[in-house]
Amino acid sequence: MGQMRALRAFTVVVLGLGLVAAACGGGGSSETPAQAKTKITTAWQNFFDPSIPTAQKTNVIQNYTGLKPILDAQANNPQAKNLKAKVDDVTLQGDKSATVRYDLVSTADNSTLLPNASGQAVKEGDNWKVSQQTFCQLVKLSDPNAKCP
Repeated sequence: MGQMRALRAFTVVVLGLGLVAAACGGGGSSETPAQAKTKITTAWQNFFDPSIPTAQKTNVIQNYTGLKPILDAQANNPQAKNLKAKVDDVTLQGDKSATVRYDLVSTADNSTLLPNASGQAVKEGDNWKVSQQTFCQLVKLSDPNAKCP
């Protein structure tokens, strides 16, 4: 009888810990879709914000290290310096990727330069980032001969 009581107590403790872990996220993502969409929108706005130095964009672009030379060149490009992103819609595709519909807008006069563009966001660790693929598509749009990993 003592063993049965100990087994029940053990089972209650294990189940209780499981419920606590689940309530705390269980080590996985406890991010709601609304939180994810907000983080993605912020990442895109920060990535395309010309007032934020390239060195501060490590957590908003996929493969920052590999893209750094191109990012630095774009930071000195007069056209790129005058762009910002306006996110229109985010469609989550699971918990690690999303499709982002956005406009590229002139910082000079707020005119839309690239309307209704579509790109990908990816989640790495706790950070949502503009995908390397999306960045490279934009680079090649401005220069078809540009090299982008």
